[in-house]
Amino acid sequence: MAKGLAQKMFPSEFYVDSAGIDSETSGGANFRAISVMGEYGVDLMSHLVKSITDVAISDFDHVIAMDSNLFDSVIKAYPEMRDRTIQWQIDDPFYHPVGTYRSCAEEIVQNMKVLADRLGLSQLECNSTGQMA
Repeated sequence: MAKGLAQKMFPSEFYVDSAGIDSETSGGANFRAISVMGEYGVDLMSHLVKSITDVAISDFDHVIAMDSNLFDSVIKAYPEMRDRTIQWQIDDPFYHPVGTYRSCAEEIVQNMKVLADRLGLSQLECNSTGQMA
């Protein structure tokens, strides 16, 4: 969801990718995530889940860890990324109802707005109706 929202909010600003660290790193996006992202005008139907080991993490300017456990895992595996890894605290909605996915999406949007301000990036507003302002 974060990748799709970032691409929608910052369509030409930078390259965005998504990867996980747990064993569920194959297949497509969760049907609840697909549904909620559709509300934002983001299409996840072709999204394929992948592992962090499948991306060249050291090539990224910033890595966003969605919670402290992910942050710790990234830093343990890639200690050189400590200064470029940003920790958020957004609970994984995976085993929860669709409303939790909506809350998670809103948290991601709010965190991205803060990050954009911190990095001096212009952003498009993104809301759950999929409209950009």
